[in-house]
Amino acid sequence: MNSDRIDRALSVLLNLSQHPDGRTLKHLSEDLGLPMSSAHDLLQAMVEIDAVRTIGPRNYALGTKAIALSLTIVDSISLRNIARQYLAALSSAISENVYLGVRTGDTVSYVDRFEASQVLSVVMQLGSERPLHASSVGKLMAAYNPDLEQKVLSASTLHAYTPFTKTNREELRREYARIREQGFSMSDGESVEGIVGLSTPIWDHTGTAVAAVHVSAPRGRLAEDRRPFVIDQLRQAGNGISTQLGADLQDRGARLSAEA
Repeated sequence: MNSDRIDRALSVLLNLSQHPDGRTLKHLSEDLGLPMSSAHDLLQAMVEIDAVRTIGPRNYALGTKAIALSLTIVDSISLRNIARQYLAALSSAISENVYLGVRTGDTVSYVDRFEASQVLSVVMQLGSERPLHASSVGKLMAAYNPDLEQKVLSASTLHAYTPFTKTNREELRREYARIREQGFSMSDGESVEGIVGLSTPIWDHTGTAVAAVHVSAPRGRLAEDRRPFVIDQLRQAGNGISTQLGADLQDRGARLSAEA
């Protein structure tokens, strides 16, 4: 690959990083000053190595490899770096694998993980996308980001990953409202049978839910009588990370009380 092609590939990644909801082939072609055919060939090559992914007909977004690379490059100043000490303490406190989930365009992904020493544990692949209607971290981010919620509620079809996946839009609308009211989300066998997931939000200085603290475990280890303790620990970790990001949690609590 010559230097000009590498430069164009980097320009594609920079462009897509500024458009988390994706960019059409036509717009990318115009932005890069390339003929449509050349832009298409370049994008297809990047799709093959997972640096770019398709999210619709001739619509492109950053791929999981590009996201993983960007996280490595900015690790010293990133959310991921700030969150690590809290995730480590959380994993130790609840003796379960814990994750940091973030929004990636119109989906969510896990970008960090701390593993506990359980014999039987749930290990989710970093960079893997999680559904907005069938995972606790996905439902949490959709509940707190109106555009993501609308994507789910207006989708033509919603995939049923298990017999317990919620695919009724009115039921999901109520679920998102309940998440906002209670401040956490749960999935119970909705994406993987027998697995319970719990997630709480991470807020930035603007009051936006930018990420989630998440745990997944077999249902027997996240039974109803243990969930309040685990949720409390998740909240403490999320609040600690939020504070480091400059979130004003007291102001947010006051606004929620006023809205209630």
